[in-house]
Amino acid sequence: MRYGLRTLLIVLAGVVLVLFGLGCLNYTKVRGLEHHTEVAERYGLPRPSERILFAGAASLLTGAGLIGYLIGRRRTGS
Repeated sequence: MRYGLRTLLIVLAGVVLVLFGLGCLNYTKVRGLEHHTEVAERYGLPRPSERILFAGAASLLTGAGLIGYLIGRRRTGS
């Protein structure tokens, strides 16, 4: 796989993971938890929980790490 295509795929994966993580963290935020619980029940989604919170945090860290690694690698020329 060419370097440019691989770079693009890593950046896209990182951005998707960051957006998913932010969405999970927003879904489980404490202020407005009642609203999020009502919406989840209305649309048949899972209730906000610690599991979703931890999955969002892990996704956010992984996506940011991918993007940061790629930026750092590019600057060092490796």
